[in-house]
This record gives sequence, structure tokens and C-alpha cells, in this order.
Amino acid sequence: MRAASPTRRTRPRGSSPVPEAVVVGAGVVGASVAFHLAERGVETLVLDREGPAAGSTGRSGALIRCHYPTALEADLARESLTGYFERWHERVGGGCGFTRTGFAYLAGEDRVEALRHNVNLQLSVNVETELVTPDELRELDPSLDLGGVALAAYEPRGGYADPAATAAGFLRAAKQLGARFERRRVMGLRVERDLLTGIETDSGPVSAGVVVLAAGNGSAPLAEDVGLDLHLRPSRVQVAVFERPYSLATHLTIIDSVLGFYARPAAEQATLAGLRDRFEWLDDAEDWRREPDPDFPGETGALLGKRMPALSGAAYRAGRAGVLDMTPDTRPVLGPAGPDGLYLAAGWSGTGFKKAPAVGAEVARWVCEGQPRRKDLAAYAPDRFRRGELIFGAYEPLQRSPH
Repeated sequence: MRAASPTRRTRPRGSSPVPEAVVVGAGVVGASVAFHLAERGVETLVLDREGPAAGSTGRSGALIRCHYPTALEADLARESLTGYFERWHERVGGGCGFTRTGFAYLAGEDRVEALRHNVNLQLSVNVETELVTPDELRELDPSLDLGGVALAAYEPRGGYADPAATAAGFLRAAKQLGARFERRRVMGLRVERDLLTGIETDSGPVSAGVVVLAAGNGSAPLAEDVGLDLHLRPSRVQVAVFERPYSLATHLTIIDSVLGFYARPAAEQATLAGLRDRFEWLDDAEDWRREPDPDFPGETGALLGKRMPALSGAAYRAGRAGVLDMTPDTRPVLGPAGPDGLYLAAGWSGTGFKKAPAVGAEVARWVCEGQPRRKDLAAYAPDRFRRGELIFGAYEPLQRSPH
């Protein structure tokens, strides 16, 4: 079932606008959905109990790359890069902090076959990428010690962006198109005879024919109200920021599957890094430590210094922890589900930021036209878990990463 395409409503002069669509969550995905709905003329209200990028978005590593083990994900990341991050000022307005450094995925001998397969897959959807040998990669970035690396995938257009600026930029552009944002806690969904009629908030009800749940782990209890199990599990992850010596002006953004970490340059002569497989599963998405574990900077810094000797012993500047909304296959739950009018955009498992622009466009099209442009997105419905139809690339879980 799906909601009828929203249409513009007339209202008395001076009255408050009645939203046709409510987006729950003002992270980068929710803000992107709101922007694209507003572009289509849908009266849109964005609700968040805090503010833009106050949750996992603001704590994202914010790598920009198209290296994924499925063609659909690579294509969403490609469109987000070439259609939005690289053209942010003209497409959205303002700035998102996108910085092109080049991106490399480093693989050991045991992952060469998978790397070759994935690069061919990415080339099939027009991602600009290539396989490079360690010697060729060293020419691109002389700061790298490539011990243990057998082959790498290189994307010259990859890099990173500012996650908070990206979400705020989408939301600001949405508001310029007529959308509204309010700080409210959403308490539940309102349903009458299998038809969504709106939401309940801590300051009263809101009527709407369409609701998009894009609130990360906070989407799960709202979905449970209408009998939907999103299979979300909160997981705490951490990043650390290190001083970068002035002798190293910059470096590639990398995912290192050999040593098990990722890194990118950061503002003010620094480098941000995190561990690929260090998760802490949580019983409560609201109860977690905001600061990194005491051993985290040392463990992360040691790996960083091994791969980039210029950063060996680099001073630890700061760190942060965040909570991911993980699904069993690390793919999101997307599209219409449950009562007519309810749409999902959650369960990003740490990979939503770089795909959010294209995903927002697809969700808005789904709402307004009844289907996304990429028909394969229908496979991301939450009932896939019940059916045992999880989504993995040909060489997963070997290549799985939340970053």
C-alpha cells in the first residue's frame, strides 16, 4: 500500500500551514528527504527533538567515496558525489565542506579477487575508479607505507565533507522552498483503519497524510507502534582526531582493510581516524558514553602511524563516539511499509551520509510518484529479514564495513 501523491492544499490567508508530509529526524537523510519533497511542492514539516545533525550525522566520519560491494549502493554514492557534493553551491546552496583528496581502498592478497570484482561492478555504474598497484599508489601519496598491501582501488574524486554543514544546508534549502522545522519529540503514529493520519508529539498532535521515519534508532519504537519490526540494533562507534605535522600537508582518504582502520584529513592540520570493526552493541540507544574509550586513541594512532609514518606518535587532539542504527545486513530499511502513508529511511549502519543526497531524491519520488527511479530499492523493505532475503555483495561479509 502507498499513500496518494501529496497535492498542494489551499488554506485561509494567515492560517498555519498544514503539512502534507512530516519527516521525523533532522539528520542528513531526513534533511535530504525534506529538501527533495519541498522541491516537488510538498508542504513539509521536519521534526527533531534536538536540532539538525544532533544525532549520528554530526558524529559521522563523513568519508565521500563510491566503493561499495553492490551496484545499487555504488550508484547512489556516485549520484550523491557528482550531482550534489561536487555541485553543492549550485544544487543546494551554501557550502557542505566537501574536500577532494582522492580515496583509496587498500586490500591484502586475501582480498584481491573481491577487490577486482567490486571495482568492475562500480565501473558498470560509471563510478570513476581504477585498480592500482602499491607502487602506483605510492606515487599518488608518498606518505603511505604500503606493507601488506597487494592491490588498491583508487577514486580520484573521493574525499570528505562536513556532516553538520551538509545536513544544515539541506534543511536550510528546504526551508527556503517552504518547508518548516520544529524541535519536538515524536511520541507515536496516528492511524485510522490502516491509514496514517499523522503523529503524536510532546506538544500535541500533527495531522499529515505522509510520515517519513528518518530518525535512526529512534525510528524503531515508532514503527513498533504499528506492528513493524525494523530490526535495528544500536551500536557505539568511535573516532579520534590527531595533529598532522606541517611536513604532511594532506593525504588520501583511505579505508585500510589490511590493518583495519580508516582515515581522512580534517580541518586545521589534523587527521581523523577510526577502527573498522570496533563496535559496542548497546541495549539502549539513549544510554552510551560520548567520549572514546581510554585505549581507543592509542590503538587507532598506532595503526595510523604504521600506515603513514609521518603520523607516528602524532598528538591526540580530540575524539568522539556515536551510535549507529545497524541492521542484520548493514543495509537500510527504505520505502513504504505498514499503514498507507508511512515511509522508512533508517538503518544506515554508518553508511548513510555519502548516499543521503541521492536517497532523499529517491524517497521523495517514492512518496510523490509511487515508486523510486531505481526499482531495486524495493528490496530494502524491512520484511526481507523475516523472509531471510538479506542483501549482501558477492564477497560479503568479507568486505563488510560500516564506513
